[in-house]
Amino acid sequence: MANRRSFLQTAAALGLGVALPVYAAPPLRMAYFETYSPLSFGQDGQLRGILLDVIQEVAGRRLGLVVEHTGYPWNRAQALVQTGEQDAICTIATPERLEYAVAAQEPVVSAPRRIFVHKDNTLLAKLQKVRNLDELHKLNPVVISYQGNGWAKANLGHFKVDNGRNFDSAVKMLLANRGDVMVDNALTMQYALQQAQGSSDVVMLGADLDESHFQLLVGKKSPHVGMLPAFDAALRQFKRSPDYAKVLQKYGVKL
Repeated sequence: MANRRSFLQTAAALGLGVALPVYAAPPLRMAYFETYSPLSFGQDGQLRGILLDVIQEVAGRRLGLVVEHTGYPWNRAQALVQTGEQDAICTIATPERLEYAVAAQEPVVSAPRRIFVHKDNTLLAKLQKVRNLDELHKLNPVVISYQGNGWAKANLGHFKVDNGRNFDSAVKMLLANRGDVMVDNALTMQYALQQAQGSSDVVMLGADLDESHFQLLVGKKSPHVGMLPAFDAALRQFKRSPDYAKVLQKYGVKL
């Protein structure tokens, strides 16, 4: 049954004219970081964001799945997929996460990681010359991050890191010039700073230190692992259409 479902979903995603099965598949239960705008965040009592819109379009409209979107504190969202209480998250496929989940090949969205620094920070002039993490490390900065940041855990282990409770609290620390730099997703940072008072005090530097690929990670305990080839095919097709760019534009984001 699972193999037939996977074949039919893939065929539908590729436009082969094969209808999806008439039986109801279980809902795809998505767990999101609830304070990571514009990718996933709560607003006016509703969860919204780029990740939700893309996954709803691809898994919901194109593959015919019922998709349930729920926001959590980030560590809890990951733990729920690990235990099988939720089916999937959309994030960076770190080795730790791949122990309990299987990653789609096509990124839902990709974003450069850049340095953000308060304009009054004494390291600003030197930071403007930094082109990679090794050069940044030589300046011995205090890096602002947040609990559950998998990229920071994988890449900033040899840095001095000051963790906020969540992404929003880390941005507030940067605005208050607590710590020296924040190295993060340029999409989320630009959106967050647009909404924050004092955003003109923060400078985004031009060097791309890394690129983050946000992929669908389906838990190994989920019944939806077999839909990943279909998801990849449908997502590639969607990203080639003008509608994908419209999702980004909806949140004031350009790649």
